[in-house]
Amino acid sequence: EKMKASDLFIKALENEGVEYIFGIPGEENLDFLESLRKSNIKLILTRHEQGAGFMAATYGRLTGKVGVCISTLGPGATNFATAAAYAQLGGMPMMMITGQKPIKKSKQGRFQIVDIVGMMKPMTKYAKQVVNGNNIPSMVREAFKIATTERPGAVHIELPEDIAEEEVEENIYPVRPYKRPYAEKTAILDAVKMIEKAKR
Repeated sequence: EKMKASDLFIKALENEGVEYIFGIPGEENLDFLESLRKSNIKLILTRHEQGAGFMAATYGRLTGKVGVCISTLGPGATNFATAAAYAQLGGMPMMMITGQKPIKKSKQGRFQIVDIVGMMKPMTKYAKQVVNGNNIPSMVREAFKIATTERPGAVHIELPEDIAEEEVEENIYPVRPYKRPYAEKTAILDAVKMIEKAKR
């Protein structure tokens, strides 16, 4: 079934069990927000992107689920930096979705364009730009898995304006629970003996 890439993004977030998205609307994320309007996911409007980032990070900290926030491009997206560092240092699962000017052809040149993916790389576990709408489900699944597995932290996806309105195929990936490795009882008992024998 064909659908708009922004609809597919929302479907991928619904598939992950997202209930809320914190953030601020803007020209570059209008397709995403229109798709969100038709969804059960609630948009929590904030006054500032940093507030949205802290809300998403704290939601992640308190629930263990990925907190999601959204902003536009450039200065709006740079406001997520402090919240990203907060989530990353505190081990809180959060996802930041930022808008971007069209990447195939833009009439406005470099207006308000900042390399947000480059900025986010050192302070997140994952930061990527969507260059093809059909990749959205695999990117969302990968980002959520990375955000929640040890040690939890921040992830970032940039969704350019022209990619958001692309027509794509529906292909959602099932969420599979991952198994945490655990030590055998004999290994734990050996460790206990070593600790008991230790002088310091």
